[in-house]
Amino acid sequence: MKAKRFLFRLLLLIAFAACVETLLYVNKDSSETASPVEAVEEIGSHQQPPTLDVKYTLKEDDLHLQLAVNHFSFSLENMGKENRPGEGHVHLYLDGKKVAKVFEPTYVLKDIAAGKHEVMVELAHNNHDSYGVSQRFHIEVKP
Repeated sequence: MKAKRFLFRLLLLIAFAACVETLLYVNKDSSETASPVEAVEEIGSHQQPPTLDVKYTLKEDDLHLQLAVNHFSFSLENMGKENRPGEGHVHLYLDGKKVAKVFEPTYVLKDIAAGKHEVMVELAHNNHDSYGVSQRFHIEVKP
């Protein structure tokens, strides 16, 4: 009789231990989160490239720009410093000459000379290197 009780308690203990182990395993898989370092590494390694969409209007001799960006943030405070993925500023070119650095989604280039012009808007890293993302268009300022 003692042997049967012993075996019953032993089986009960093994069953209990198996249940606890299963609960710990399931809990670990469903609630495990990455540490902050792992999360940053994962974001950095899967960083989507930035995009740029330029809308513009010409009001007399002033060019009004609206810059819609994705996966990119403007950063005046980090210009000239170490590059960070998805951060930087915009270089604005008029007829191939850089005329402005832009640090916000709206910008007005004033007093453009009369005539036909090519405009290029380009996303730039903090160190001024190009992201390779740009948009070109032509305008004509009437005299």
